[in-house]
Amino acid sequence: MSTALPRVNFFGIPISTYKLNIFLSICGIYLLGIFLTWYLTGIFKIPLPDDVALRSLSTAILQTVCVIIIPYFWAIKRLKFSLQDLGITTKKIGQSTLLGCSLYSLALAAFIYSSSDPLISNHAIRTMELADASTLLLSMSIIAAGTDIATRGFILFTLAKFTNLPLAIFLQNAAWFFGHVGEINLLQNALGLWAAIGLTLILGILGDVIALKTRNIVGLAIAHILLNVVLTFYIRSL
Repeated sequence: MSTALPRVNFFGIPISTYKLNIFLSICGIYLLGIFLTWYLTGIFKIPLPDDVALRSLSTAILQTVCVIIIPYFWAIKRLKFSLQDLGITTKKIGQSTLLGCSLYSLALAAFIYSSSDPLISNHAIRTMELADASTLLLSMSIIAAGTDIATRGFILFTLAKFTNLPLAIFLQNAAWFFGHVGEINLLQNALGLWAAIGLTLILGILGDVIALKTRNIVGLAIAHILLNVVLTFYIRSL
């Protein structure tokens, strides 16, 4: 008796129904996290602080729960992944951090080059009191680190195992791109729209190379946080 799993054509590519179900589940659980964040803040309108910095921090924490903790919990329980499988490990953390800092220095250079643009030079974090600016920086850092953890630790690593690497990289970069629309808007006046888009995709693809090489997301997240810290100090010094 044959033990081969049933197969279907997915965009012309033969794939087992098991892997197709896993693929759809991975995409679905991530989109669910995005939907929950949007629904709770935009439709249900859960109570949030009026203070800008505290409101940003509360939203960042909610987003972390919906887009990171829920998908990671699902991957561990449903896919039998470990935290190390999802890139949460101290193994090669130094290499990951160093490469991440080198990568995100490109973004830092772009923001410094564009710092005369009012969208950057007049950023709220420049004129806030130190306590409020520190709170806003914390929320920015949570979101920055979460972008690496969610799109690379969850999307890239899970899809690479159950589909194929090109598709995993494509979908990770799609999520990465839509997560950085705000940054593209900040940079497009100084760099031009296509240069801003190109930089975003370069950061996304090279970040994937680092993640796949080191199998470590923590170092990339640390580097992303450091980018925000350095950039905050620079903007406040303008």
